[in-house]
Amino acid sequence: MSAISSPIDRLRERGGELFLHGETVRYRIPADCQEAREIIGELRRNREALAAMLRDSESQPPTLEEVQAALPAGVRLVSYQPKQAPFAVAPVRVVTNAGKFYRAYLADLSRRLAKPEGYHCPPLADILAKLAEAGLELQVEKPGAFVNASGPLVTDDDLPP
Repeated sequence: MSAISSPIDRLRERGGELFLHGETVRYRIPADCQEAREIIGELRRNREALAAMLRDSESQPPTLEEVQAALPAGVRLVSYQPKQAPFAVAPVRVVTNAGKFYRAYLADLSRRLAKPEGYHCPPLADILAKLAEAGLELQVEKPGAFVNASGPLVTDDDLPP
């Protein structure tokens, strides 16, 4: 695995990205970066090991640093105690790929905060509740209001003095 870690790191340093699409390894690289193309050539020689490594890393919960980097402005991390898959999420769901679960809900959180009135993802309270059940408790802070996983929007008027 260390034989392919170095090229992966070099690719990411040059703005490249590797991901799995089903069982196929896909990549995105800057169009004008010849060195990234050469690194992709190196990685193709170890395709099976690369796919296995990506599969393993995608299924792991994100690191604390990755969570913090994914949080939109105005969202504060309250607690992060990630659970290992499989785990259940209400009403009745068993999560078998923790990484995919966390990353999808963090992306939904960003989309929901960017477009609060849209129908493109679950309601904010649902997103926060699912993440909290999985061990990632967040608080969304907005001017004059805040939202947390345990309840709906609360304004400053609802808070004790």
